[in-house]
Amino acid sequence: MVLILGSLLCCWGNSLESTARTIYYRNTPSDAFGHYSFDFQTTNGITTKGAGNEHGAVGVVQYVSLEGIPVTFTYVADTNGYQPSGDQIPAIPEHVLRQLEYIRTHPAVDERRSRRW
Repeated sequence: MVLILGSLLCCWGNSLESTARTIYYRNTPSDAFGHYSFDFQTTNGITTKGAGNEHGAVGVVQYVSLEGIPVTFTYVADTNGYQPSGDQIPAIPEHVLRQLEYIRTHPAVDERRSRRW
């Protein structure tokens, strides 16, 4: 959610014109089962849609960058965390993937035992 809001604020701060208006806005608050949804679009090209429930959320954000490049990213937020995807989101560097694999395959160190002299 933070990434979504951050991206939208970036868009609004950089490309919002004084004449930009909301084309449509729909918000369905949570029902008794926790299901909700929202979507909106503005005249300067910002569009977002999202939906979710107590188990997670999915959505899409679209806007046009200052360079005129259409930017689209989707996201899923569930028990596996927040997972954005899109062409403008950089890939995880190979060395980070190796480090994570090393951590996953090696047991945790007992700090008190390892510091005995």
